[in-house]
Amino acid sequence: MEDRFAPLSAPVVDWRSRRETDIVVIGAGIAGLTFALRLAERFRIVIVTKGVLGESNTRYAQGGLAAAVGSDDHPDLHVADTIAAGAGLCDEDAVRTLVAGGPAAVRWLLGRGARFDLSQDRLALGREAAHSRNRVLHAGGDATGAEIERALVAQLRARPGVTILERTVAIELVTGNAGACAGVVVQADSGSDGERDRFLISAPVTVLANGGAGQLWAVTSNPEGATGDGIAMALRAGVAVADLEFTQFHPTVLSGSGYEPFLISEAVRGEGAYLRSRAGDRFMLDDHPLAELAPRDVVARAIQRQIARDGAVAVSLDLRHLDAELVRRRFPTITRHLAQNGLDLTADLVPVAPAAHFFMGGVIADTSGATSMPGLLALGEVSCTGVHGANRLASNSLLEGLVFGLRAAERINESVPDTDRQPPLTASVASSDKPMPASHAGEVERTRQGMREIMSADVAVVRSADSLRNALAQLASLEDTILPDAATKEAVELRNLLLLAREVTRSALTREESRGAHFREDAPARLPALDGRHQIVRLEGGEARRSFGDLASGCNSGGSHKPPGSARADRIEG
Repeated sequence: MEDRFAPLSAPVVDWRSRRETDIVVIGAGIAGLTFALRLAERFRIVIVTKGVLGESNTRYAQGGLAAAVGSDDHPDLHVADTIAAGAGLCDEDAVRTLVAGGPAAVRWLLGRGARFDLSQDRLALGREAAHSRNRVLHAGGDATGAEIERALVAQLRARPGVTILERTVAIELVTGNAGACAGVVVQADSGSDGERDRFLISAPVTVLANGGAGQLWAVTSNPEGATGDGIAMALRAGVAVADLEFTQFHPTVLSGSGYEPFLISEAVRGEGAYLRSRAGDRFMLDDHPLAELAPRDVVARAIQRQIARDGAVAVSLDLRHLDAELVRRRFPTITRHLAQNGLDLTADLVPVAPAAHFFMGGVIADTSGATSMPGLLALGEVSCTGVHGANRLASNSLLEGLVFGLRAAERINESVPDTDRQPPLTASVASSDKPMPASHAGEVERTRQGMREIMSADVAVVRSADSLRNALAQLASLEDTILPDAATKEAVELRNLLLLAREVTRSALTREESRGAHFREDAPARLPALDGRHQIVRLEGGEARRSFGDLASGCNSGGSHKPPGSARADRIEG
């Protein structure tokens, strides 16, 4: 059977405009920007972003950045909270590395000009679900991601040796000498006339930092660009990925007729907001000892059950008992957005329901970003490092991009001397002078929407073997829509989304238990035999090879693992 998801064997590449650099970074969120800024200035860096610099999932992060910096806090407490939330699937060593690096990473971020909120001249710390201490730094009340993005972008624009390619989509990873990653084929919009320029960026170090795949679902907190491009490219290149069945659904996203999905930060419940049924009852009191501050997967399922009991489309978030001025000052972005929709955060019951939020699976990587393919790093939400397990602890995602971005850059600075920076001479992607075909925009959009509706109906907060098999059958019928030449950004994204939809659903069907964010109503128990066992996936000849094991074995499954540009054969230890 033809493999519709195979790497493009002869993409249209203008070899005359081939660009050579030392390091190419795909994505411009906190992980990619931190990595680039921490690199030594001797490196030439190209940053590729589908949109404009400053537009990423990081920008939309409201709640904050978790770090054990409070006087009553300790890294061991942060580790314990993270592992408890992760439902028996966290890699403890990776978690300890993440948490231990938090305070220094925060200081680094402050040194780059990030302005966090203060209380009596000290960092103001909030609390979110499943945290045992107030340890969440925030900025602008509920605009933390936007402030971090602003500070890092300003620093990057002033850094020498950096080329920024905006409105440029990454299409395929390129394999060069000895199976190492040799760079990436990209496609740039060259103007308002719709012309597109496709070329190869050749580099001995390629970094995937282009986020998760929230656009797999019809209702999501993610921006439109979160289409899983990095994970899909890695899959097609034979790189090991893991835990695709684990997607965190944020419990409280604005929902209902006439409303576009909009995240209502967990920090709102951290400040004391209640969840109420149609009858006005605080239903979370009966579901978990922490009530509204239970882990996200628990709250999301409780809301879903309550919605079904009520025959409604949402439950209500209630802040009417809280100080109105404090609420407006703490959550100005949410207050303004709700006001634009005719809602008063302090006086109205706000309709909310779960929505796809954070993709915990991804490209297997260690805490310095190294993957199963030499020369390829993965950082941030595109990666699977084991720190989030089956259910991410709130506000650990910005911390992951920051800490591991710094670690990856420091390892590159140490391990890649000037003499190792020459790009490969050959690559496995062939050139072609054929013109790209016109896109079928309407068909692409209809297929994308159909896929998202299938995923929301059958691969959402609650799944079953029957719903997953139904999803696979429907998804297979959509694959004929894939445009082999993927001539536009939208066609590239659709190709990536359909591949991930298939593999996410297969992974969910294979894990016959309930754990963290993955809940099977036909297999509601958590199986102790699967504690610490990640589902590792590699594509070979279009077919997925699956196994359960630890992430280190998956990261090493491609053979000897070497730091990019290094002659050493030992695995990078995190």
